[in-house]
Parts: sequence; C-alpha cells; structure tokens
Amino acid sequence: MDFQQAGLEVIHAAKKEGLDHVDALIERTEELEVQIRDNKVEKVEQSTSLGLGIRVLNQGRSGFASTEKLDPQTIEKTLLKARSNSEFQDPTDVFMPDKTTVSLDENQLQLYQEELNQLNVEDLSGLGLEAEAAARETDTRLTSIPYLGVSRSQTERVLVSTHGVEHSERSNQVGAYCGTLLEDGDLRKSGFEFWSQRKWDPEAGRKLGVRAVEKAVELLGASSIESKKLPVILDEYCAPRLLGMYFRAFYGEAAQKGSSRLKGKLNETIAVDSLTLLDDPHLPGGGASRTVDDEGVPTEPLKLIDSGRFSQFLYHVEPASKDGVSSTGHAARNYDSGISTTTHNLVVKTGEKNLQDLCSIPEECLLVTQLEGAAGCNPISGDISIGVQGFHYKNGRRVQPVDSITIAGNFFDLLLNIREYGNQYQPNLSSSLFLFPRKLRSNFLKWRKRFAISSIFSKSDGCLRKIVT
Repeated sequence: MDFQQAGLEVIHAAKKEGLDHVDALIERTEELEVQIRDNKVEKVEQSTSLGLGIRVLNQGRSGFASTEKLDPQTIEKTLLKARSNSEFQDPTDVFMPDKTTVSLDENQLQLYQEELNQLNVEDLSGLGLEAEAAARETDTRLTSIPYLGVSRSQTERVLVSTHGVEHSERSNQVGAYCGTLLEDGDLRKSGFEFWSQRKWDPEAGRKLGVRAVEKAVELLGASSIESKKLPVILDEYCAPRLLGMYFRAFYGEAAQKGSSRLKGKLNETIAVDSLTLLDDPHLPGGGASRTVDDEGVPTEPLKLIDSGRFSQFLYHVEPASKDGVSSTGHAARNYDSGISTTTHNLVVKTGEKNLQDLCSIPEECLLVTQLEGAAGCNPISGDISIGVQGFHYKNGRRVQPVDSITIAGNFFDLLLNIREYGNQYQPNLSSSLFLFPRKLRSNFLKWRKRFAISSIFSKSDGCLRKIVT
C-alpha cells in the first residue's frame, strides 16, 4: 500500500468508527552511507524506515498510536488503539485545524533534487576516498583518520486528517564527515569537518579532507591562559549551537510551564536594537523549510525578536489555545511521537565585517571555534558555563591557540551586549537551520582556566559568532 492509499484508509476507518477528529502522518526515510578507512570502503549501510502515526481527539482528549505496517487491518487496529489511549488522557484545549489554502507551492522550497537519488555507492565512495587522500597529503603529521563517511538520504511524508488536510512533501540531501588526528612530538590534536547540502559537489571531498586536517593543525600546541574578562567571538558553527541550547525559552508551552525567562516579556526589549531574529520556513533549500507544519497549519515568516524587542512566542495548536492565540505553524511530530514545538530556519542578517575584521578590535579577545559539552548550561535560567577551544588575539593578531578554558555568563544578558555582526553564514544544512553570522559582544562573559569568559557575538563567513568584552 502506498502513502496516499494509507492516508485514505485512515480516513475511511475513522468514518467507519464515527470518529470526527483524526489525523495521520505517514513517513518513509531511506539512507545510503559509505564509510572509508585505509584507502578502501570499510562498510556500506543501506536502511529504510516506514511508519504511520495516528492521532485521535476524543472529547478533548488526545490519543496516539503508531505502526510500521500499512495494511487495512493493521491501520484499523492502530486507529482503535489511539482512541483507547485517548481515554487515559486529561481533556485539553487542543483541536484539529481545518484545511487551509497554502499560498506557497512545495516545489518553490527546493527541498528535493532528483540527481541526489541517483548517487550510488561508487559516487559516494569516490568522494570519501578523495577526502581521505586529500587529508593525508595536507600534513605529514596526520597519524589517523578515525572516522570518515559519505551518505545520501531521502524523506517522504504525508499528512491527512478528517478535517480535509491533505499534504505531501519530500526532501533529500547528501553529506559527508571527516575526523582527523595529528601528532607533533608530545602534542596531539583532533580535527573535524562536515559537509551537508541539497546539491552534489564532486569537489567537496578534497575540501572536506583538507579542512579537517587544517582544524587540527591550527590547535596544535593549544594551552590555557590566565583567568580574565575579555571579548569573545563565537564562530559561525559555535554561535548557532549556543543559541540552540537556550531556544526553548521562545516556546509558548515553555512559558506556560514556568520554564522560560521570557514569560511576561512580550514587547519588551530583550536584546540590542541591532538584533532582529527571523524564523523563516520558506527559505529555499533550507534545512527546516516547510509550507505547513505537522498539524496542517500553514507556515509564515515570523520575527521573534524585532530590533531588540521580543515580539512572538512559537506555538502549536494546544499551547496557542491556552493563551487564546492562533498557532504560529510550529508543530512537529514523527510518526511514532506526539506533537511538540519546533523552529524553522532561524536567521539573523549579516553585517559587513569578515572574521579578521571582527578579531581586529583594540582589546584582547577570544575566538571560540569549538564548544565542549553543555552540562553547565541551564536553558531555564540562561546560565552559561561551557568548555571551549579557540584562539587568543591581541591587537588584531593571533597570539596562540587555547584550550582547557571555560566561558561563563548568562545567555539573556548576552543578547543585550552584542556589538556587531560578521558577513557570512555557515554553509551546511541542519534539521533546524540557524543562519547566524559571527557576532561581537562586550563586557559580558568571563573566561578562566576551565571556568569562564566575556563574550561578543559576530556574524561572518557562515553563522553566528559571539564576541564579548
């Protein structure tokens, strides 16, 4: 049974049982991965997952059930199980949206490229072998490449409901990763680089291998420095990762549960007036672009921070109903899970300065290129305490690579101390794409040997960078 037939079967079974409020999500994901080691293909893995999830609303109670079999008898049993599960839930304000006209055609999002599905083991292994060869040619101090892989994947999804929602989408992408280990006497450092796109690039392997080695080389000889306050620049990869640790504060359901410091702060200033944060679900080729969310609500670009002012929480239907507002189109689910809040592509406009310009401030500063763990970061209070690696700068010149230090401060204070932004985004896809240039900040975080640092955010060549003085 194909996707469309399975969706129709759910609706038919719902009508048969007299259930007026039912929706179903059918998902299929295929992945092909090749792993490379010692100039040969070490492993080829091909996997497929297929599943159907049904949600039943019965007198205000939500019930979920899922199956991996798409035949009429199993679909009917899964529907009845979802109805049975609803009887054990408390009533809520949730309802199922009716069908709404979607203004944007799915093809305009450019999420699917047929050429990627034609890539075979030979294509993927060729890119991986090229990456390994390039890495070994880059530096003789390379001792091993512990992990190197190339993969392509495709996802198809269909959402249907008894309220007339019928939506299908598909997306695919290709990616690769490379980890390297270098030794120079008693010094050892690892490097890691990844690549993820919706377009095939035969030259990506060489670039990947070279950059994975360069990252390790740059940090050879890294050491700690004395504790002090100074500006911090987060590179285009670290800045969005840091934001992601605290972004639940922008979820309406988090505010309702008392786990967001933004509760009660709508229309208040929470950041510098130069910061506007846009949630853009219609970014062509974006990692999280959608025309509708997983409840069938159409998506629209939405400013969460507008010139420093907090302007919007993100909602799916249930928390939106509790607050007496409409869903913002941010419902997420898998076939085997319930509804939760998600983001789309989060975007901050770039500035004019490149990375070197951002590091050329009169003060000392720290450029952070790696974050290590997040155990000391509290997404509710906003407290930041996280190990980092990077580079110490004085008078615009790189002094030394650094490690074994920690930056510390508070995320919400940090938003009020951004100084400027870099000029480029990070290029790779992610499940929730954060397009943040490097950022510069002042007098916020402290750093010390495994303790803390002042921070500045900056935008430049990729994503959000953070700098603080």
